[in-house]
Amino acid sequence: MQKITQISFVSFLQQFGELPTDLVDSIEQVVRKMEFPKKHILVKKGNVCNYLYFMEKGLARNFFEEDDKELTNDIVLEGELLVSFSSFISRNASLETIELLEDCVLYAIHYDDLQTLYNTFPIMERIGRMIAEHHYNSLAMRSYRLKFSNSSERYQYLFENKIEIVKRAPLGVIASYLGMTIENLSRIRGKV
Repeated sequence: MQKITQISFVSFLQQFGELPTDLVDSIEQVVRKMEFPKKHILVKKGNVCNYLYFMEKGLARNFFEEDDKELTNDIVLEGELLVSFSSFISRNASLETIELLEDCVLYAIHYDDLQTLYNTFPIMERIGRMIAEHHYNSLAMRSYRLKFSNSSERYQYLFENKIEIVKRAPLGVIASYLGMTIENLSRIRGKV
C-alpha cells in the first residue's frame, strides 16, 4: 500500500502548517485512495457529502441544477480539495452535485474521521480552519469577479490563472462556470 506521505495530499496539508509524524501516521490510517471513471457522480444533490476529497489526478465540477438548468459552481483540478463544503460541514443534504469530468484518483477522508483528527490533534483543527478560510476567500473572490467583471475579463482571469481548466473542461462547463452563454464564450475565445 502506498504511504500517503509519498503523495501530494500531505504536501497540500503542510502548506497550512507542519504536520507531526504521529498526525501523518493517523491520517494514513483513515484516508482512502479511490478511483472513479469520467462522468461518475461523486455526490448527488439531496445526499449528504460524507467525504472530503483530495484530487490527485483528474478534473471535476460542482454544479447546481434547477428546472433542467445547470450552473457550475466550481471546477477542481489536481492538488485541490473536492467537496460540497456546506453539506460536509452542516451534515445537511447537498444543494449541489459533484461530477467527475475525467477519470479521477482521489484521496478521501470521512467526516467522522476528520472530527477525530481535529479532537486528537489541535494542529489539525487549526489546519482545517485555515483550509476553510482559504476556501471561503476563493469563493468570495470568484463571486466578486462574477459580479464586477465583464465576460472578457472573467475569461482572461481564468485563462491566466487556471489554464488547465480552459484546456481540459468542456466548453459548456466553462461557460456555466464563468456565468455566460456558450456563444459568448466562443466569441471571446476567438479573440484571445
